Amino acid sequence: MNILITGATGMLGKRMVPMLKEEGMDVSILTTSEIKQNVKQKVFFWDVKKQIFPKNFTQPIDIVIHLAGANVGAQRWSSQYKEEILGSRTETSQFLLKKLLEQKNLPKTYITASGTDYYPNPSDLIFTESDLPGKHFLAEVCKAWESVADAWQDTGCITQIIRTPVVLDKGEGFMAKMMQTACLGVIPTTGHPKNKLTWIHAEDLCRIYRFVFNKKESGIWNAVAPQVVSMKQLVCAIDNARGRKTLHPNIPCFMLKLMLGEMGTLACGSQQVSAEKLLQAGFGYLYPTPETALNDIFKPNT
Repeated sequence: MNILITGATGMLGKRMVPMLKEEGMDVSILTTSEIKQNVKQKVFFWDVKKQIFPKNFTQPIDIVIHLAGANVGAQRWSSQYKEEILGSRTETSQFLLKKLLEQKNLPKTYITASGTDYYPNPSDLIFTESDLPGKHFLAEVCKAWESVADAWQDTGCITQIIRTPVVLDKGEGFMAKMMQTACLGVIPTTGHPKNKLTWIHAEDLCRIYRFVFNKKESGIWNAVAPQVVSMKQLVCAIDNARGRKTLHPNIPCFMLKLMLGEMGTLACGSQQVSAEKLLQAGFGYLYPTPETALNDIFKPNT
């Protein structure tokens, strides 16, 4: 199976590429770093803004996995950075489709990341894949992101949309930020301590992408763990997994918004998203509960 992947150096891509190669799959990577290109290792340079695409990319493609996108939690959301958050997801997909059409090298399947931020947040409802989107900034980003997948589907590709929540992974992303003050004996909660957090372990997320490879019909998937957790439950589970107690002061929303601006809404949300479609389709989670996920993340010598 020949796979072309964007965003391979991100948190998910760094896990997924070796997993796919271990399964014997032929993986090609599109990188935005010119010094990292290596044709022999199938790492190709591209630059959407400069309209650069590898002319020597000729091997057939069975699946495209589109993970590219600016980190929404990397900095305050200035108007310019909000444009980057959107464009790094949509323009890259549009450009890739255009170039593969020109080369008459379309894949059978197109798989794209999206986010559970598609749904209204905060909300007390439990959302399924058929529910309507929210009206906040990240919901608009997700809608635009997913609309590009429709263009791929119009060419005859099977398209799979993976709506991703908070990803739990050791030393990466959300967990890295949560643990910044742990050495001081403090792991704070953000927003209201009873706010609900929808999440997934990074390894299970990679396995969900692999799970949809051979689906014969296009689909949307909530890539979430079956068990939602509150912020308070999460920090207590972290303590238990680490085998040490910490203080859990609360940082309220008004303080987060003062410190972080609009980006502070990321830490103030409360959302419950259903995993029922994946469960009904037969996906088996390695880490279905916060406890199993955190015990893996904090197990010794990892």
